[in-house]
Amino acid sequence: MTSLSSQERTVIQILLELHYSVRAIARFIKRSPSTVSVEIHQVTPYQAVIAHELALNKRHLCGRYHTLTPAIAVFLNDHIGILKRSPETAAHVLGLPFKTIYNWLNAGRLKLSLADLPDKGIHQKRQSDGRRQVFVHGRSIETRPRSVQARHDFGHFKVDTMQSGKQRGDVLVTFTERLSRQHIVRHVSGRNSQVVTPALIHFFQGIKNVKSITVDCGREFSKYDEIEQVLGIPVYFAHPYSPEERGSNEILNRYVRRFIPKERKIETVSAKELDQINHWINAIPMKILNWQSPREVFQQFVMFG
Repeated sequence: MTSLSSQERTVIQILLELHYSVRAIARFIKRSPSTVSVEIHQVTPYQAVIAHELALNKRHLCGRYHTLTPAIAVFLNDHIGILKRSPETAAHVLGLPFKTIYNWLNAGRLKLSLADLPDKGIHQKRQSDGRRQVFVHGRSIETRPRSVQARHDFGHFKVDTMQSGKQRGDVLVTFTERLSRQHIVRHVSGRNSQVVTPALIHFFQGIKNVKSITVDCGREFSKYDEIEQVLGIPVYFAHPYSPEERGSNEILNRYVRRFIPKERKIETVSAKELDQINHWINAIPMKILNWQSPREVFQQFVMFG
């Protein structure tokens, strides 16, 4: 069986954009469905030029150092610089060792800098802005079933709020499902229990199979008893000043900060932009999810009300 030609790959890209199925594409180019399926998973989203470059590299550069071609450079600049995805994710798409991409980056061969990487600067010590008051009532995270920590069951959510720097005003409420890592961001007008509580109730009423909610000790969650009464879902509180107990939520909140830095007022974020941020975060293939996206895993389990 001969390998796919550049022309065949171009046809595959066009038919994919027209929403043809794998079998329909295979019939059109007279190839087996398995050949087409393997091909379209080489590059996501599929791009014929890059796929052909990769095929040539794999054929001619076996056992040699990987060559940074112009097509791959454009892909990496877009993938990391514009789509804001990690070098590891890009390496998976390209079928390259992720250290190779870091080597190109450090050698100045890409139009990128360390500041363009997802985790740049996140280890800087955070200073307390004194805006939060600790709420110490409710169920402790210590009483939460151990199975929740193992991430074997769907329906265990973490909830947090994000605001702009030290200024009072609108906030973002973030919901993270532990198994799938689905991260959903909602805009709320204010940061107190009077507005946050209805937002949480409205969100979780739309999902049937929610099993638990874990929050921090901010006073915006002080009406936890109302949430439990309306939804019939237990609410657990993490220990004060312990973000590691909400690790996935904290990490994904950093992704949101790449689009909405602390100095930007939440009021300036449009509904359309928030939808785009939600789409971007949940469309990223994750190694921990066997290179599925959070959205793909979430949709396998969620039951909407």
